[in-house]
Amino acid sequence: MAKISLQGVVKRYPTFTVGPIDLEIPDNEFFGIFGPPSCGKTSILKIILGLVVPDEGKVFVDGTDVTTLSPEKRNMAMVFQNLALFPHLNGAQNISFPLVERGFSKEKIDKELERVSSVLHVGHILHKMPAQMSGGERQRIALGRAFVRQPGAFLLDEPIAALDARLREEMRVELKRLQSEGNHTFIYVSHDEEEVMSVADRLAIVVDGKVLQVGTPDEIYNRPNDVRVATQIGSPPMNLIQGNVNGTGRFEAEGFEFSLPLDFLADKPQGATTLGIRPENLAIGKNPQIGSFEAKVVAVEPLGGHTIVDMHAGKQTIKVRIAGQHSYQDGERLYLHPDVQHMHFFKPSA
Repeated sequence: MAKISLQGVVKRYPTFTVGPIDLEIPDNEFFGIFGPPSCGKTSILKIILGLVVPDEGKVFVDGTDVTTLSPEKRNMAMVFQNLALFPHLNGAQNISFPLVERGFSKEKIDKELERVSSVLHVGHILHKMPAQMSGGERQRIALGRAFVRQPGAFLLDEPIAALDARLREEMRVELKRLQSEGNHTFIYVSHDEEEVMSVADRLAIVVDGKVLQVGTPDEIYNRPNDVRVATQIGSPPMNLIQGNVNGTGRFEAEGFEFSLPLDFLADKPQGATTLGIRPENLAIGKNPQIGSFEAKVVAVEPLGGHTIVDMHAGKQTIKVRIAGQHSYQDGERLYLHPDVQHMHFFKPSA
């Protein structure tokens, strides 16, 4: 297990800068790093591992400054999206390879192989060559090669991105089990929000090389501190409406407006603001109510367990997510009822 700390870390590339990054990852935490492609996630992971040396700042592992230490001296294991198994070695040989290279005895290697095989449930595929394995089996062998070293931390860079959807779901459950049962420190990088939200105890949202927010999945989803965080998490993402809150408790946007309870606005900003509301926090009705506003149906996406409805209010496109299957007509004029308690107000500069 390892406690990892990044303090003021900056890495400059010719066209991109990562940082400054400040992160505290305690022992035994499943920590996620999430953001769009090419935002700097993998660079942060490589800085932690030691493959990349920062231009500024320091990296600490268990209180020791490891900023300039090489990867082999940091006692960490990394699993990449490209699993890079040796094609000429079977499952057992792939898992054992790090121990063989370090000159461990056959007795020690056999003991560790048995331990890892039991944890990962791979005893039945140890005789297979990688070409004979399924994607999930190859993934488990790659994890086994990392586990056999008993590192202080596991760094996983989009490790299940190449698997099909059903297998990804199974591997998410498996990774969470492995981390919790073994009390390991996992740092997990992904650009798939469902993937990282489902496994992480806490996560960092990274956009354009900057960490915008760190928190639990619940905190990130329900209390985003920035417009960019709000739009990164959620499917569909949060609706953002530019407008103005006036002194009488009305929110005015281009082409429509609606009322807000004055007691709700007591600690909210007035004047120009960006209103955020998630699609599932809007209801559709045929009759107006206090706080509702009219909108026109422009598209309906039936997705089995839920339905996505695109609506126009003024010049704003608003997405609504409703449980179950619903049928609406294009051009039908209905009323949207926002859940006031789940509204977010962001400063215009956010």
